[in-house]
Amino acid sequence: MRIYIMIALLFFASAKVLAQTAKQDVKQYIDFAIANNPELKAMDLKYQQAMEKVSLAKSLPDPSFSAGVFIQSIETRVGAQKAKLSVSQMFPWFGTLGTKEQQASLEAHAIYLKYLDASAKLEMNVSKSWLDLVLTDKKIFFTRKRVEILERLEEQSLKRYESDQTDMVNVLYIQMLKEELISKLDLFKDKRMTQQIAFNTLLNRKLKTEVITPTDESFMISASIPTANIEFDKHNRIESWEHLHESAEFAEKASKLNTFPKIGIGLDYAILAKRKDMDVADNGKDAIMPMISLSIPVFRKKNRAAVKINQLKQAEFKALKVSELNQLQLEYQKALEMYQTGKRDESLYQNLLTKAKQSYEILSSSYESSVKRYEEVLNMQQKIWIYQQKQIEAQIKVQKSLAQMKYLGS
Repeated sequence: MRIYIMIALLFFASAKVLAQTAKQDVKQYIDFAIANNPELKAMDLKYQQAMEKVSLAKSLPDPSFSAGVFIQSIETRVGAQKAKLSVSQMFPWFGTLGTKEQQASLEAHAIYLKYLDASAKLEMNVSKSWLDLVLTDKKIFFTRKRVEILERLEEQSLKRYESDQTDMVNVLYIQMLKEELISKLDLFKDKRMTQQIAFNTLLNRKLKTEVITPTDESFMISASIPTANIEFDKHNRIESWEHLHESAEFAEKASKLNTFPKIGIGLDYAILAKRKDMDVADNGKDAIMPMISLSIPVFRKKNRAAVKINQLKQAEFKALKVSELNQLQLEYQKALEMYQTGKRDESLYQNLLTKAKQSYEILSSSYESSVKRYEEVLNMQQKIWIYQQKQIEAQIKVQKSLAQMKYLGS
């Protein structure tokens, strides 16, 4: 029995210096996700569409062309009219096209800012998802080791029982602990499969692609909390609403400009036949007539409604900006709380782990075959494993909060 207890002690002493079997830099996962995530691709396509709308907004309406042939010629002094060609171009009121271009450009930039925010959020989600896998793998590793040690202890206890050196209750106690851990191990494995699918979904690759996590402490992505004050007014989520607000202002201006007349210029070209009954000046000479026209917006109700709609949009975007700012501040406070809690837990469980190991050494050195002492040794052994797991959970919590803060500061 003492030999196997010492094996457990050696395991605890060497757990932190295990070699890393395989490691994939999380930065490579992030780059892969940004390049392949379908949601991000869709947002990029949406931005490209918005940029094309800028070209549409500053374009003039299509010119109109018409041609007509007189069934019965109309006689004029210089000849009979045979046909007439007309071409015209309408122009909106001065400044209208530039205003619409500004509106479309601001809308496109707002979409681009949302794309940048989605990219930063994807980076955060990939980091968090990867950390979830790291934590579950750590739990699986520790649980397997605990089962292995309990199996050795069970074997040794059975031998001692057969030789009347211990009670059957000691054997049963070890078996109960082992069965509980085997059940937990199965739960962790199921959970890991779900987490792996979630991770691969972010990367848009085969859902069952294996993800290797480090076995040492190299899972630490960030070192410390950002010291610089985060300016939420400059965050992409806030600036996006600001650009939409400005876009609505230009849309309102464009709606007002639509209440002014549209100006059209054109040209009529009349084809004349020569007179045969007499010879006159400019006989048969085709006629050219420049024209100007106005499109008068008599029915202004629709324009007034458009102005009102854009004024309401401005109020909406302003309210959403304030709401978004409040949400960012809340998210930062939650991340800060998680960071501080993780740091406290990390320190707490490091202290408890040190004391538990000292207690375990004392108990194991004074081990007796009594049931009470036997349970105390095993319970202390369980506490050491639990504290190791809790310490890693605290470290993962700190890393997740730092990933959140990095996103909020982007």
